[in-house]
Amino acid sequence: MRKNSSIFIILFLFLLSIIFFSCKKQTTVVYRNTVVDSARVSITNASPAVSNLLLYVDNKKISLPDSPFAYGNTTFTTYVNSNNEINPVIKQLPYIGIAAGYRQLSFASTYPSASFTANEYFQPGANYSIFITDTIAHGQTQYVVLQDKVGSSDTTHGQIRFFNLSPDSPPLDLYAFPNAGPNGYKIFSGCAYLPNDYNSLIAAESFSQIKSGPYYFIATIAGTSNILLEGGLIIPPQSVATIYAMGFVSGVGINTMDVGVILYKP
Repeated sequence: MRKNSSIFIILFLFLLSIIFFSCKKQTTVVYRNTVVDSARVSITNASPAVSNLLLYVDNKKISLPDSPFAYGNTTFTTYVNSNNEINPVIKQLPYIGIAAGYRQLSFASTYPSASFTANEYFQPGANYSIFITDTIAHGQTQYVVLQDKVGSSDTTHGQIRFFNLSPDSPPLDLYAFPNAGPNGYKIFSGCAYLPNDYNSLIAAESFSQIKSGPYYFIATIAGTSNILLEGGLIIPPQSVATIYAMGFVSGVGINTMDVGVILYKP
């Protein structure tokens, strides 16, 4: 399989630069204690048509860091575990806290003018990821809600998942080449556009184990050697990451098919 860099190159030279590479880091909200009756929600704008996304929970506007946020961004916040007052643990995570139970999440955009609502049940203590995708011109802006089911990994592995948020993309296979070498293997197969494929949607909630280290990833049209996306990524030990395709295969400019990465566990 030929590895041409035709659409994107996401290559980190040093391990410390892995933390966020396509998603904007934002750090304005501090949570000092975990609330047992709350859930955590990650919001990602993967719709190239929405440049000023706003969020409302139960009709109350939520002030997100850098809100309204643009295409390709995930909102990150600062979490402080203050159990150790002398040396508290501080982490950057792409989650905001909301009350558990049935919640109405409303999304709005002033340009283009759009609004849509998600009515979902959020389990206490659970983590969820919400992705906004598609465009008004293509039909409608849509969303997907995933419960993030993260397993455990040892010091030699990380966890990743890959899914397809490109509305006009065919199903994708993802190949991993350890150390950017010649010997790659298929790690995900038949990843169809999430809002239209139930099996891909369910699979996207889980993460797969992968040995830590540098990789070169290639996304092809499923069952073929036709490359649509490719790039490099370092997987640190015990890290958890999402890789997703966005934009349009037929798009130009900002609408061109691209990739996003979110790190949940630095």
